[in-house]
Amino acid sequence: MPDIGVLELILIGIVAFLVLGPERMPELISQVGNAIRHARRWMSEMKHQFHQETEGLRGEVDEVKDAVSGGLSTMPDDVANKPGGKPVADIQASNKKQADKKAE
Repeated sequence: MPDIGVLELILIGIVAFLVLGPERMPELISQVGNAIRHARRWMSEMKHQFHQETEGLRGEVDEVKDAVSGGLSTMPDDVANKPGGKPVADIQASNKKQADKKAE
């Protein structure tokens, strides 16, 4: 979106007043207000629809995260502590720290 300051808006208003005249300015302001109102309503509806559509995905993502976390705790020690890999305890501690930070 273009960065329009107060001076630019005043200049646009003056030019519009000169071009349209005082008779048609209230009509123009009303039309611009209606257009802005419709745009805001449309954006609100789009946000609401986006959140509705992604709500199901959030539940699935949480289920996968829980399954992965549960799978790490039941992993055999010889697999979990393989050379070059992070031990399960380190991964779980890291995940707990991240969850605690999100909770704060």
